Amino acid sequence: IISLEDKVARRKSVETLGRYKGQFLATDVENTLAKVLSDDDPYTVEVAVWALSQMNTQKELILTQICHLLDSESVNSRVVIQALLSLKFHKAIPKLESLMDSSDQATASAAAAACSVLKSDAKIMERVVQILSNPDLNTRRAGIEDITLAGFHPATSRIAELPNALVLRSRSVRKLVDLSATENPDTWTHDTEILLDRLIWDHPSSIDLLGLRNETKKSMSLERNIERLYKNDARFAYLAQRTLVENHCTETAGACILESFQKQPYFDYFGAYHVFKSLGWVQYTPAASMLLEQFQTLPPRFFNHQLGAALALAKLGHVEAVDDLFRVGQETRIWELKYACLIASEILGDPLCLRNALKSDPDWLIARRAKSKQSFEHLLGL
Repeated sequence: IISLEDKVARRKSVETLGRYKGQFLATDVENTLAKVLSDDDPYTVEVAVWALSQMNTQKELILTQICHLLDSESVNSRVVIQALLSLKFHKAIPKLESLMDSSDQATASAAAAACSVLKSDAKIMERVVQILSNPDLNTRRAGIEDITLAGFHPATSRIAELPNALVLRSRSVRKLVDLSATENPDTWTHDTEILLDRLIWDHPSSIDLLGLRNETKKSMSLERNIERLYKNDARFAYLAQRTLVENHCTETAGACILESFQKQPYFDYFGAYHVFKSLGWVQYTPAASMLLEQFQTLPPRFFNHQLGAALALAKLGHVEAVDDLFRVGQETRIWELKYACLIASEILGDPLCLRNALKSDPDWLIARRAKSKQSFEHLLGL
């Protein structure tokens, strides 16, 4: 019997082989990974499938072996489908087509996206776009991932408005906008700028809650919606933001929101972002010092929280933040944070003119938006 520790070690070994991408002893590594495909541990098998896709194996025997894993009940079908797509194994199409009607929507999404690319049939992607309206958070996440992998940029605007985490949506939108610009530079338009502005501003009125709404008076209460800000399912957190904006835009609400954050025993990764944004929406100015401190001190891995704090400070009209916005806007390499600093600094009047500084930014998208004559005033009307 193999211990859990040994299984984990084997998975890491297989992963390491994949990361080398066949740079050393490619044939031996390929054959070794092929043997792992029949391992008893499904997680090790999944890592081996990924590793072989990283090596871009083209041995038909191995590709067929990977395809047969779609019949396994223990191996994650999405991992296998994504590998078959990456390896462009067209002989897998019949099997993939049969999975397009799978009762598991995440599997159906991956299969449809793979078929669309392998058959060069964009119409099939409409199946994936429809899956984006699923009320289940993980199913929507799968759909976003599949659309991104397939490079289906007609779905960009739909992804931007989904009730999923901003980090997931912004990553997808950026890849699709990059792809679209590479294929045709003229696709950058006024509408592209508006879409990106609203994506980063992330006002709850711009989010499609997929039919979720307050059904009772109790569900609209301040207490209930402050609790919702900490839900892992972003759909509930965005409903909370919208409810707070529409029904609780008061000093009392702001104080309660801030108090809830201060009482947390740890930094709530999901809740903190929605708390920061809500403090801005309800215009609770006493929170400005806390928001500025968070913006100044949070490490890069919490860039979405920095972003949320920056935009809340802009909504509060906290001009004291301009110097830090100018500094971070130039120093960060994270495009979402840089974009947020541009929006926030300009809304605050920015005497340092971050826009001018970013016109020569190495990130083409940031430089393009900085050079645009389009202001950010339209965001204040949301």
